[in-house]
Amino acid sequence: MILKDNLYTITSQKQDEASAVFQVQLHPEWPIYKAHFPGHPITPGVCIVQMLQELLQIHLHRKLDLWKAKNVKYVSIVSPEEVTELTITFSKTEPQPDGSLKVQAQVANGETLYTKLSATFR
Repeated sequence: MILKDNLYTITSQKQDEASAVFQVQLHPEWPIYKAHFPGHPITPGVCIVQMLQELLQIHLHRKLDLWKAKNVKYVSIVSPEEVTELTITFSKTEPQPDGSLKVQAQVANGETLYTKLSATFR
């Protein structure tokens, strides 16, 4: 399932050859929040990783699949009751000889860091 325009909407994006920054707006009314968890909704970690993959595909204008997740740290909980705007930053994208791409990304809001990711996509 595509999460763009369901779980979140892109409100702005800035890109250059070395990095990309996306501002997204979460949709607290999306059905996943009713199940995860009733009365205390949080954004599932798998949805955060999927969102990162989708945004990376937009940035690079190509389809990508997560191949290896070297390091995924969920530093803080993303509750749509507390935060609906997130900044997703891709600070490092390194093409590899096999055609894969090593990526470093983070999800934040202001000074609050929610997720850090080091992964390989192909």
